[in-house]
Amino acid sequence: MLHDRCIQMGKKFDCDMIAKSTFSREGGTKICQEIETSQVKSIVKNENLVDIQVQDIEFYDIYHTLLKNNIMVENLKKDENTLQFRIKKAERNKVLELFDNQYPACRIKQKELQKLSIVGFGIIQDNQVLTQVMGILEKHQIEVMEVNLSQAKIELVVKAISNYIMEELHESLIK
Repeated sequence: MLHDRCIQMGKKFDCDMIAKSTFSREGGTKICQEIETSQVKSIVKNENLVDIQVQDIEFYDIYHTLLKNNIMVENLKKDENTLQFRIKKAERNKVLELFDNQYPACRIKQKELQKLSIVGFGIIQDNQVLTQVMGILEKHQIEVMEVNLSQAKIELVVKAISNYIMEELHESLIK
């Protein structure tokens, strides 16, 4: 993340900036006034997710309990008698202990997931990027469980995706 002051200086003196990692000598992100040459700016994998399904529980009751215990959930869905949400893998034990103590009668299913995020403003203006991504994932027989689209991001929830497939996505999508 860049400090506001460096952005102000770049604008004031009309100069380009490069944001780099402290831990690597590799490339970086160029911040300038040039027109963008690539739709995809970043491809990120989050390996630390757990999908939780809980049956026979009241929606607001569990939601308030999770919030009160500082557990932020992602993608909360309610279906007839099942509540489903994702949490960080690091919070799994805390959540399971919470359910054991406060809701011992409810049935819980859990599975580890990964989320692949492809980031770039205007990324869904046409279907070219999504078509390429799906082609690579299909070629490697990666099971896609969920697709979420926004103006700046394509998110795919998968069981697992290896680093060599991530490299193939980078080579194919980031020019």
